[in-house]
Amino acid sequence: MRHKHQESQAERPMSQSVSIRNDLGKSLGPFLRKEKIVGRKTKDVLISVVCQLVHHKEEGQQLFPEILLFDDLTSILKSLPNSEHVVVGVGPMVPESLTLALKRCAPLAQWGWSIYLTRMREEEKVEYGLLRCGLTALSLSASELLFHEGHGALPAILISHVSQSTIQVSGAHGNSLRIHFGAVEEPRDDPVKVIKRFCASVVRGVPIEVREPVSNFYSRLLSAVLRSGHGCLVAVLSRKKAGVSQLLKDGVVINPALDVASKVSSLLRYKSCEYDTTLRAAAALIRGMLISDGITVFGPDGSVRVYNVFVKIPKRLDAIAGKPGGARRRAFEFLCSRVGRELKGSLIISQDGHADFRGV
Repeated sequence: MRHKHQESQAERPMSQSVSIRNDLGKSLGPFLRKEKIVGRKTKDVLISVVCQLVHHKEEGQQLFPEILLFDDLTSILKSLPNSEHVVVGVGPMVPESLTLALKRCAPLAQWGWSIYLTRMREEEKVEYGLLRCGLTALSLSASELLFHEGHGALPAILISHVSQSTIQVSGAHGNSLRIHFGAVEEPRDDPVKVIKRFCASVVRGVPIEVREPVSNFYSRLLSAVLRSGHGCLVAVLSRKKAGVSQLLKDGVVINPALDVASKVSSLLRYKSCEYDTTLRAAAALIRGMLISDGITVFGPDGSVRVYNVFVKIPKRLDAIAGKPGGARRRAFEFLCSRVGRELKGSLIISQDGHADFRGV
């Protein structure tokens, strides 16, 4: 009888509840300690923000705001050149306040504006609003200054989208945590770092005095494409004086080519609204090209030469044609086979948040 009872227990259907909040809480604990940020409520706030942000939508459209969390708004603003902020609201430090903060602020957090949350410890409340800094399209954003330029003396946390299904939590002391919500396998390489490697390749032929700002310009554009979930495919020509390669002739040739380095140089030299507007207009145009179907082609001098290019994979390259993945992935593999010949490099950003760069 005892054996039958044990057997019936073993065959009993299992019922179990799994919550991502528990796993997220376990990972955020060590992260916050390394960032020297304490308080149980801070961890709860972070968990709530991450879980709400990943699929936050307004009117059916997904939004990708950056969120900054810190204690001392005054010190943060002093560390950011030409900064300004707008207070939107104050509420108790509970998930409902964060929901309201996202609802009110997320549609406004664009064109350089970021959402901020500042903890009011004495009152157990949180103030929320928007802040920005800088004067031109080349100015570093608040997140770039606080988290990439080494302001570790000011405890702060950045919560941002890497891709549609990936949130990254970064600290001012250099620690970071990537949280994947998608069903696909997480990328082996950080897609943001992949994009930076590609941009370094694109600007290698740019005059050294504008190389870094041009690289930052393209990095921002491609990171926006990554977040949007659209995906894109880019190639870089290998010879400065050569025309558009026969390999990539089936596309829309931009005449004259979009000379981004020249526009950046003019803005840095004259610092006028006219040149700032010109560069912003170029950014809008290039982003539209990147999210168009086909391949966007860059010159080795950082210019944009062609877009909407489609390549036909020769039948002799059966190994590439038979590779897994969609048409964009197969086209990328074909472009990679031409690196060192007509091409200096190629980048693919897929809709699921992966990025891959092959080149020099």
